[in-house]
Amino acid sequence: MLAAQTLRSAVRVQSRTFAVSARIASEGMPAGHSNDGFKKREQAQEANYVRQAEKEKLANLRKSIEASKAHLAELEKSHNELEKSIGKDSKQ
Repeated sequence: MLAAQTLRSAVRVQSRTFAVSARIASEGMPAGHSNDGFKKREQAQEANYVRQAEKEKLANLRKSIEASKAHLAELEKSHNELEKSIGKDSKQ
């Protein structure tokens, strides 16, 4: 009987201690501290992500422009060949 009462009081003390520490931990940062460091870090990470995404877009655009230039050069070459062949046919 005495052991059961001791066990119950030990359980109560542990649950009270846990409840108090949980409440203190949930109140936030201690006085005098702020979240500025975390905000700055998050903003820097977001800015870096945006910069990387823009670099990738620019690289893709450059590749697309180069492909378009190559295609245009091929079209001009075939156009010149057609003009030459038409010019030769009309002279004969």
